[in-house]
Amino acid sequence: MKKFLQKYKFAILKLLIVIIVIASIAVGVYFLLKGLGYTTKEDFIALQERLGDSVFFWLAIGLLQVIQVIFIPVTNQIITVPCALVFPNSLWKVWITSWISIWLATLILYWIGRWGGKYLLKWILNDEEKSQRCSRWLKRGWFFYPLGMLLPLPDDIITTLAGVSKLPFWFVMLCSFITRGIDTACSVYGFGYLGRFWWGWIILVSGIILLFLVSFFLWKYDRKNANQPQEEVLEEKND
Repeated sequence: MKKFLQKYKFAILKLLIVIIVIASIAVGVYFLLKGLGYTTKEDFIALQERLGDSVFFWLAIGLLQVIQVIFIPVTNQIITVPCALVFPNSLWKVWITSWISIWLATLILYWIGRWGGKYLLKWILNDEEKSQRCSRWLKRGWFFYPLGMLLPLPDDIITTLAGVSKLPFWFVMLCSFITRGIDTACSVYGFGYLGRFWWGWIILVSGIILLFLVSFFLWKYDRKNANQPQEEVLEEKND
């Protein structure tokens, strides 16, 4: 452990700087939204009173979702859940607005990671070869991407890392479209409807367990294929 810390002390220091900067931006944007009046149930009620139940109101909610996802890459519940609690008679509007806006923000994060992540990774590791190896290592976890997008993890950061690893855009776009739909449905209907009944949480937990099992078998399949060439080489050497 001591040797590892000595070897990568500058990389660890740079990583801590990046984490502090991201955390500072996230906290700053959150308090900015809070100061402007866009974080509580009362704020959203007041916003609807000003704009009415119009397309402009839902566009404003969608824009807030995009800003929140990009600049506070930890949870999407800051906007979604309060809206679901405030507007129980318009849950489908809350769901569609959250789904599309969060999905679009996810794609933006992917391209941020793809365009700028490699430079940041190279700066942290201070080595082109190591940064490429790290990108390839991240790419090996493609089968856990859907699981990471649905579990209570910082999924926005996971999407940025997907961009750094250069996962195929079509895969991220399709996968995030499906998982964001499920994720926002769980947030909206989970808190706005399913959370009222004990069996609602059984449905949500069962879905996560099923997704985990699918990801596990995909991981086993990937590992088997990854080891296959090595096994064939060993057999040829033995012959």
